[in-house]
Amino acid sequence: MAAPSPKLVRILLPISPDGATAACTEAAFGLAERFGAELEMLHPCPPPMQRLPYATELSPVYFEELVDVARKQVDREESQATDWFEEALGAHPDVKAELVTVEGLVGPAVAMRAKVADMAVLPSIAAKEDEFWAPARDAALFHTGRPVLIMPDEAGGPLGETVVIAWKDAVEAVRAVAAATPFLATAKRVRLLSISEDGEDDTASAMADYLTKAGFPVETETIALGAREVGAALLEAAGSGVLLVMGGYGHWRWREWVFGGATLYVLRNTDVAVLMSH
Repeated sequence: MAAPSPKLVRILLPISPDGATAACTEAAFGLAERFGAELEMLHPCPPPMQRLPYATELSPVYFEELVDVARKQVDREESQATDWFEEALGAHPDVKAELVTVEGLVGPAVAMRAKVADMAVLPSIAAKEDEFWAPARDAALFHTGRPVLIMPDEAGGPLGETVVIAWKDAVEAVRAVAAATPFLATAKRVRLLSISEDGEDDTASAMADYLTKAGFPVETETIALGAREVGAALLEAAGSGVLLVMGGYGHWRWREWVFGGATLYVLRNTDVAVLMSH
């Protein structure tokens, strides 16, 4: 008996009160329809008590006023999120989608729900970087064991017709390749890029051989880094209109924040969809 085709069961789309970016929305709905997956739109909403300013002494009257203001803000945000959900669902009537509101901080809420989804869809740093999206990205990347689909505003068209694997001999890259299996199974072209930093990487040819035997014929290419940053070299070699598959934060995260790194460069500068796994 042939093995069943890889599929996606649930896709997570975190949304703020204003919804998600157009690129994230189209990608999430498109993948849900293409793979027959369930789409969960997650609206993390901190409860009133978590919105109060820190103070050592507050009069009971002033405290109640602050709680009332916070409660009205919660109601307003939930109403906004519901309106956005209904509008998005109306534009994609064939997708099975559900709005889930979780009372709590963004990071823990995203981490909790992304663990039980095949992937989370989130904007790139260039597309959205604020107090909502930054913790959502961090939670999905670092605290779930699941891949994240990063969508810049520039990404468009069919997702995954050409899959470009940014290969490195690292656990994160292996996880990313495994997560990309549903896309590899439907791709018209698969390319595996490796960067020549410290001589020949024998694992690149081994991975290409493995993928070919698994039924995904792969074109291999070695990139000369030169004076470029690794992230810049990868994006340039990948080209446009592709799905880039790569491991994320192979170094300690603080090192990338301080010194820079391929992951942070791609998150800030990508103009193509990126499937990333930590």
